[in-house]
Amino acid sequence: MILSLLASALLLAMLAPTALANDGLVLKAQILKSYPSLLYVERFRHSFPDEAQGARPFWSLNEPAPNITRAEDLVRTLAELEDQHVALVGPRAGKPETLGVLFRTSTDGATIVWRVLDSSDRGVRTGDDVLAIDGVPTRRWLRRTAALTFGGNRRGRYAEAATELGLATPIVHRSAGLGDAVRLLIRSSGGAARTVTVPYRPMNAHRARALARAIDRSDLAAVIESDGYRIGTLRIGAFAPQYDPAFEAASNLASRKPGVTDDQAMLAGYCAVTASFIKRFEAIARRSDAVVVDLRGNLGGFDREARLEANAIAPASVARTFDLFATGKRGTVRLAEEQVDPSCGHVAFRRPIVVLVDAATRSAGELMATWLWTSGSAVVGERTVGAGGGFEFNADGFLLPKSGFRVRTSGNFTVFDPAVSLNEGDWPERDLIAKITASGFAPSRSRPFSIQAVGIRPDVTISTTSADLRDGGVAEVKLAIRKLRSQHRLRQHS
Repeated sequence: MILSLLASALLLAMLAPTALANDGLVLKAQILKSYPSLLYVERFRHSFPDEAQGARPFWSLNEPAPNITRAEDLVRTLAELEDQHVALVGPRAGKPETLGVLFRTSTDGATIVWRVLDSSDRGVRTGDDVLAIDGVPTRRWLRRTAALTFGGNRRGRYAEAATELGLATPIVHRSAGLGDAVRLLIRSSGGAARTVTVPYRPMNAHRARALARAIDRSDLAAVIESDGYRIGTLRIGAFAPQYDPAFEAASNLASRKPGVTDDQAMLAGYCAVTASFIKRFEAIARRSDAVVVDLRGNLGGFDREARLEANAIAPASVARTFDLFATGKRGTVRLAEEQVDPSCGHVAFRRPIVVLVDAATRSAGELMATWLWTSGSAVVGERTVGAGGGFEFNADGFLLPKSGFRVRTSGNFTVFDPAVSLNEGDWPERDLIAKITASGFAPSRSRPFSIQAVGIRPDVTISTTSADLRDGGVAEVKLAIRKLRSQHRLRQHS
């Protein structure tokens, strides 16, 4: 899956009010047993009270199990985890569907049509301003829907609501009050407002490939000049090698060799993709003084690919990385170091790297940004979503018996250890969380830290304006480079 479909799936308006009567007991017991670290969430809620959702943490031993009698109760309860990786899974959640359109938002809630996947949708054009959704002014619609979208970052919830409008499961769309089609009030540049009704359609293989191509398409020129400084740009929309012919060809070829395991064949595919990425980077770097890696709106995907590509271009070694798990013993958590694949190569032609992120950068996109930051690269833009956990350890979720839905949450948190100060094994939870949340959850190159819920905070924070949506971010990139140069963090090459 390219996307990790998220929390607003949990507003189950079609369920009878009494259907969830005993689910609160099951929910609390399961979260207490298997959630990576509730102490981490509590510290986040305390540190960012304006970003926290819900009134009280339902998992507290001093509180009774939540009384879930209505769908809204379930949403309000799970929102308290501040977890962008909460989702419904299984048949009742439905399969992904799409308008064939993706949207982007600015910091103040302006929204445009960012990508059109299907050329038959002639009524909607890239760059159209979205003025209203089903008769509700867009900013008001985003505020309402963001309140049903999990995660600690308020701006990230707005961006997530816009993403899910274009692509999510049927239950997510129904939770947002959407039906089988969406009525958009849109306006093209210089034109009059018009209403277009766009239906939802199943997310089949054809549309998935179109999505992968669309989100990888750059909004920026390959090289931008600003005050005599050459800025190369390299776009990564998702880490989705399954849609890359080079991955398929290399993995299929390797799998035919005697004794090759499935994992070895996959690594051959990843290396083919990484080799292509290295060529792209070097072609841009030779024409530039610095390279901007554009991860805005990156939908995540396979973190193995993200790490291989980060290692290939990083100016220094990226941080050791651990997975943090629950142990089932109160007060104790476990760290397991993530295994690093053998290198698939490194760039031979280097330039300073600037990583461009926004509030819609998520999951493996955030991991790549963080790995590059730990290696010395600068990160600019908006604070990211904060989806710093993973599904791979909890893919099936757990069953809420009365509703029949399965709930999936983060099975692990990712912990970065640039200073090599951690080790595998069991840890006192309080000691470890104190380490990784020090200085108000700030990232650090001298101690371990995590981006779960808080996201990666840029070195240079730049809000996304309506103008940035229209010009693809050219002014945003130029401003970021000017600020970094004024700080003497970038130099010009002859």
